[in-house]
Order: sequence, then C-alpha cells, then structure tokens
Amino acid sequence: MYRSLTNACRISLAAAALAFTLPGAVAAETPPSISDALFDKKHLNNVSAGEAITYDFERVASEQKLLGPNFTDKVIMKVKKKEEDGSSDVGVQVFTGERDRGERKLDGLTGNPVLVFFLDRAVANFATLAGGNRAYHKNRFRIAMRTKGGLIAETFEYKGKKVDGYRLAIRPFTGDKKNVDKMKGYEHAQFEFLMSDEVPGYFAEFVSHYSSPLDGSPSLDETMKIEGLKVLDKKTASSSSHEAK
Repeated sequence: MYRSLTNACRISLAAAALAFTLPGAVAAETPPSISDALFDKKHLNNVSAGEAITYDFERVASEQKLLGPNFTDKVIMKVKKKEEDGSSDVGVQVFTGERDRGERKLDGLTGNPVLVFFLDRAVANFATLAGGNRAYHKNRFRIAMRTKGGLIAETFEYKGKKVDGYRLAIRPFTGDKKNVDKMKGYEHAQFEFLMSDEVPGYFAEFVSHYSSPLDGSPSLDETMKIEGLKVLDKKTASSSSHEAK
C-alpha cells in the first residue's frame, strides 16, 4: 500500500486522475469545487523549505482478529527544497518505530502527498472489507471527487487560533446500484476531508468510516489529523455527504 503511494506520486501528482492525482485554485468566499480543492490547488504553497507537517494517525477496528491491531502513530511530511517553479521536493515518513518503512523522497510536487496516502489506504481498506477490484474502487472515488458541490464551510481551531475552512464528506459507493449487492453492506462507507488555506499543507484532517448493518460485519475507523487541530463542530458532515452516481 505504501509502495502505491510512492508510485502514484512518481507517475504524476498533477495529472493521472485514476491514480489519485494532486495539485492551483485560489481560496474564495464561496466553496471551491471538489476538483479545485483536491486536485488543482497547490497545497504546498504555504509550506517553506525545511518545514515539517506532522499528522496524528489513529486506527480503530471493532474486530482486531479480522482486521489487524488498533494503533496510533504519526505521518510526517517535510519539504526538503522549494524549486523556482513553485514545486517542492519532499520527504514522507509513514509511521514510526516498527511500522516505519523509511522516508520516501518525492520531487517536483505542488500537492500534498498525504492526500494520496489517505486515498490509497481508503481503497485498500474498502477492498478488504467489501471485496472487489481496487481499480474499480479507485474509479468510484475519482467519479465522486470530480463532480460539483459538496464542500461545507467549517470553523475549527489550529494551534489555538480559529480558522475558516471547508469539510468534504463523500460516499463513493452509495450510488453504485449495479454493484450494491456485492459490497457486503459497506456501500455507505464515508470519507471526509477538512481543509483550509490557513493550515500548512492545506489539509487539517482525513477521516474514513466503514460499517455494515449485516450481522457479524466489523467496523473500521481511521483518522489522520494535523498536530494542533481542534475540531469545533462536525454536525454538517454526515448530513451533507456527497454521493457518486
């Protein structure tokens, strides 16, 4: 899975939609489109050379024997160098200690590679729980994130300061009526992105939630939030989930 992050970044973080590309769009008073926020925006514009962004990661599974152990860890992204064209050379360390696989170096990025890590992991987790083809699942994400609307204004705290941003909640598989019977009840899996221009690297929090109403089906929640984040109100996220059709 981590290898796929590296490959996706090296393919082109700004071009290959199917491989979850990354970014410029400028923040506006009205919410940006999903495409602008996730794919076109230059997330690393507000991160200086030598600056590191740390995300706290938490995994909570209801059945650890089936899904593996629960744990907390860190994901660290550091900008090594800023190029004249505005792109950045970065290093990404996913997890620490016995889970650490070493820092991966990725050059020429404008988008935050942590987004790719989150999306790769979301697809892998869904495939584990619901089965099916990962390429197909990835395409469902692409459809959900290329459609219009869906971002809801939200105020939160970052390092003790209130900042304005947006939350996006998507359910890529809910509208897939053709294959719903094959998803073992996990078709309402929800994925959230909290973002703001006032946060280094643009993304403040990533959330994934998987649950099924079928008896004996385990649930899984994974959260990744930037250090210094305090969420004030999430009441609009689940009620405004953007579903792919």
